Amino acid sequence: MPGPFANLSQLVDCSDAELEALVDQADFSGFEPGRDLAPLRERLLRLERERGVTDVHRRFSGKVLASGARLVETPRYIGMQRCFALSPDGRHLAIASNRLDEAHGGDVRIWELATGRVVDAVGFETTLVGSAREPSCLQWSPSGAWLGVILDNVVIGVLRAFAGTLPSFTADVTRRWGSPPAGSVINSAHVANTGHLPAWCWSPDETQLFISTPGPDGALGCIVPFREGTRVNEDSEGLRWCPARLDGQPSKSRPHTWVRWSPDGARIHGYCKQEFALEPDAGPEPEPHPSASTLDVGSGNLEYRFDELTLPVAFSPDGARLAYGDQPPRLANGHTGRAMADLGKDADVRVHAVEEYAWSRDGRRLAVLINGYEFPQVLLFNNGKLLGVVDLKRRAFGPSSRSGDLGRWAWSPDGTMGACLLREGKIELWKVGGSPKMLRRLEGASGIDGLAWGADDTLVGTGHHDIAFWDVTTGALRFRSSLELEPGRVPPPSDWNPWLEDTAGFIPTGRGWDFTRAQADGTVVCPPGSRQTLEPRLMFSVGGRHAWPWRWAEGTPHARWEDGAPFSVAPLAQAPFEERHIPVPEGETLAARDDRHGKWGFLRQYQAPTRPLDHYKAEPVFTHGPAICRANLTPYLGQGVLLRQTQYGTWYALGALLEVSDEGILLHPRAPIGSYRERLLSFRDILWIGPAVPLEPPGEPADS
Repeated sequence: MPGPFANLSQLVDCSDAELEALVDQADFSGFEPGRDLAPLRERLLRLERERGVTDVHRRFSGKVLASGARLVETPRYIGMQRCFALSPDGRHLAIASNRLDEAHGGDVRIWELATGRVVDAVGFETTLVGSAREPSCLQWSPSGAWLGVILDNVVIGVLRAFAGTLPSFTADVTRRWGSPPAGSVINSAHVANTGHLPAWCWSPDETQLFISTPGPDGALGCIVPFREGTRVNEDSEGLRWCPARLDGQPSKSRPHTWVRWSPDGARIHGYCKQEFALEPDAGPEPEPHPSASTLDVGSGNLEYRFDELTLPVAFSPDGARLAYGDQPPRLANGHTGRAMADLGKDADVRVHAVEEYAWSRDGRRLAVLINGYEFPQVLLFNNGKLLGVVDLKRRAFGPSSRSGDLGRWAWSPDGTMGACLLREGKIELWKVGGSPKMLRRLEGASGIDGLAWGADDTLVGTGHHDIAFWDVTTGALRFRSSLELEPGRVPPPSDWNPWLEDTAGFIPTGRGWDFTRAQADGTVVCPPGSRQTLEPRLMFSVGGRHAWPWRWAEGTPHARWEDGAPFSVAPLAQAPFEERHIPVPEGETLAARDDRHGKWGFLRQYQAPTRPLDHYKAEPVFTHGPAICRANLTPYLGQGVLLRQTQYGTWYALGALLEVSDEGILLHPRAPIGSYRERLLSFRDILWIGPAVPLEPPGEPADS
């Protein structure tokens, strides 16, 4: 048996000379990435800070990468991030996201928290990945070996984590007996048997999945055997429907919208946001209400249904306790539904509304985020007893996550500290106890709406288009990235991609775009002018889990630059703008003039863009807020402008600015999103706007 790669305690503090000797003397046959890579990487980072990238970095890279590693590019631009899941060991965060053009599918990426870089990525070319409507669409298996994700809002696909491969197991069981659930569409007959978004969870031993969906004879879900390489549907062998009877009678309940399997494997607990329980004594039109219940795995029947539930709600990790209610906060037994405590009685504070519940990883501690008008606070409980109160002193909570996967309070792994997300892009770290103490503030949290506290003193914050990683010991920001296109840009034309058989990366330049491609073998195609921008995002994935900087391997057989694309794109022949004239008839009546103004604005001539939207950028850019106003936009009347609408979508508009009022603008052609009852596009619906500037197609590749 080969010996250890190195004495890790000596590696951290060794001298530069000792480090250089180690690269020749160490037994790399005993190198284990999970044990050895992190301390070696940290020592080489220190050497780089002191002396830059040296021959020692290249020699270590040759040894570490010799056994094989994939080059992975941390993305610069992606669509909206939709689902989030922290790995069981706290060292990786999985994220499911759209692509910039949702019609072209989505991706599941795994980020290493220690480096803030992507170490694994799986792309779905035409399949929609995850959902922002409900939590837990993306889940790790208990051992961390597998990742399950909802595909096309219907199918659950399971892929092997850190392997970079597509799902090897799928379960499609949400059709036939109720798809989609009542109330989710105007006319359910139009989408019959198309499937619907299911809640689901792993069994503790990873041999089964529970999928919450209407089934035959009033069933509320089914237990599906998990075997790699199989595809399960409603008629597959081994699938077991859960009848969900309550006290020997059909429960007539709705399926859960969130579920978890208890650690002992005996029950499945969860809640339903809109329960329509049709009991014999119920009125003819019962009001929808939330409910919680527990399903016995052996019989498939409900052990109880708790109809007094009010949102927000959070089960403890083991399902034994249930925190619920917006005023006051309450605690119930998760196994029986019986009330345990009124959490507000022990706290001498005014509870206007509960914003969120957050359990510690071991389930002993609970954070209750409350809105007390001008005095938001966090109530901290230990085993159901008040431990302390975090007084935020009028500092408001940050925005809440749409997905619900991550919250505005994150517990440290041992439950002794907590991180709280506040407005104005700040995070506060608190020491938890009878008298909570604020330890430090972290900056750089703009665009963040969810927190997760991982292993190795790392806090990660995520948003729709943002992600950031902090060292909680020092408060230093390790890495931050906005994954959204810069204001004034839309994705480049697809026919400008020089690699027709592959998806290219792209980097904006003053004249247009540079197209790039990072290949798994370490070859990176990138024009010289954009290398400095791309290089920090290039990482080798060692063992599929650990990032090794590409720059350390440059100059070895494992990493090299290539300059050009295989061919160039012919420039467009037509002019970017064409002057248009609006005829004004002689003797025009007032009614006709008003009709003309309503259609074309007050201009007699304007410049109309003649190329597609993605052939332009916008300069200068006015961003959402006071800058988008009549005074700033009036000088651009008659010109072609480019703008982005709405906060969450990727809707862009290109057209001539025909009119500016105190409330909005008139474009020709009209913007694709907005109220068509109103002639003007309101300023409040514009995220950025600027005069349209035509881009140049990629030129001839540079001579090598």
